[in-house]
Amino acid sequence: MLTGLALALSTVSKPAGAVQDSSTSVMVSPNHAHGAIAFVRASVVVAGDVVGRYPQGSQLMRSAAWIAGVAAAEPPVVMTPEFFAVADPQVSFDGTRVLFSGRKQRDSTWQIWEMSAEGGDARQVTHCSGDCVRAVYLPGDAIAYSLAGAAGRAGEIYVSARSGVEAHAITFGPGEYEVETALRSGRLLVSATGVGGQGRALYVMDPDGSGLALLRQDDGARAIRGGATELADGTIVFVQRAMARAAGGVLEWIRPGALHAVAMHGAELGYASVTEMGDGTLVVSRGGALYSMDLLRGGRETLVYRSAQGVSAQAVEIAAHAPVQAYRSILHPERTTGRLLCLDAYSSEDVASGRLAGRVARVRVLAKDRGGERVLGEAPVEADGSFYATVPADVAIRVELVGTKGAVVKAQRSWMWVRGGEDRGCPGCHESQVLAPENRSPMALQRFDTPSDLVGDAKKAVRP
Repeated sequence: MLTGLALALSTVSKPAGAVQDSSTSVMVSPNHAHGAIAFVRASVVVAGDVVGRYPQGSQLMRSAAWIAGVAAAEPPVVMTPEFFAVADPQVSFDGTRVLFSGRKQRDSTWQIWEMSAEGGDARQVTHCSGDCVRAVYLPGDAIAYSLAGAAGRAGEIYVSARSGVEAHAITFGPGEYEVETALRSGRLLVSATGVGGQGRALYVMDPDGSGLALLRQDDGARAIRGGATELADGTIVFVQRAMARAAGGVLEWIRPGALHAVAMHGAELGYASVTEMGDGTLVVSRGGALYSMDLLRGGRETLVYRSAQGVSAQAVEIAAHAPVQAYRSILHPERTTGRLLCLDAYSSEDVASGRLAGRVARVRVLAKDRGGERVLGEAPVEADGSFYATVPADVAIRVELVGTKGAVVKAQRSWMWVRGGEDRGCPGCHESQVLAPENRSPMALQRFDTPSDLVGDAKKAVRP
């Protein structure tokens, strides 16, 4: 790592290819050429609080392009002088616009805004009753963003047109859901609190709210995972912190097909954000400064920007990039129910053998409402572990596996939901997220009757 060397150069001398003024030091890597970057600069940062993270305000900055290892002669410019605080910049697929979260005044709510990539002419996109943050571009001139809930954490995820109209929720359970990024596959990568509010895990879901699933089987951990980005080869890189209020964490990644996340080679503490810039290069925020990280050279870091005026983070390249794939929803919004199909309820990563012991006779479905939770009904579990049931749509539910004598064999501890007309399938109960299920026809689909009706009194089941 070049931390000590970079600090020394920024305070003692003016190295070749660097521009300095009274408050900044800029260096560039001679091995890559990139466009301009936009990033957030703040004097004070409160970690783990998407609403109050910048109590003294923040600015969206734009730096010059990195061209042939020579830094521009001008220092970064402020793109949002009329805002008290900004955060979460995202660049449109064609590279001409920037989407960001902004507060006009100190007492304003966070809203989603859009402006030219050159700066100026900011347009308010959302008019949320609360705080809206962490927006990303989607195909079809749409965006997804997070509506903040209690305690400064995000609560629900919404999708709307880029103009802000037709906004609608796509999450329907407790979990403090927050948008991380739009994956190249067209799915959303989101984070949410774990069981009992412990930690934050990474999930994938379709942009219509269907198909919510853990990215990897790590929901029992207490670690805080967030700030995730996807690399060109499908690797997911994110910041993992030990606690919600930690100022920085370590960089971890999940390589394609890997069972678990692992620490990046050479990663150390103090990282606040990470973004892919292409050519095997990341821009990371560590210790309040921005560095380029060359993955092709074992994670070698070079200082890009440091300011005496505060912390710099959330850098994004202002350049055109490949759009994510368009997702074609097959939901039926007019329907009030969906269906659950489990292939093998005995399959579970929670036991060493990979399969639950004993006989599972029935599956019980519970719904969450303002009074707690209540049972919607039970359905039979076939000999091969499969079950098939109709449940209310857009309602937080969980399942319990019940043995032959009525005792609970396995209980789902987190909440999920099914969208209207969705056929939600799962290979098992807490099954591996990277292994494909056995290719067979489940017995639950070989019966000639309809799915077991577990809708119950759906009118009483409401979103928390």
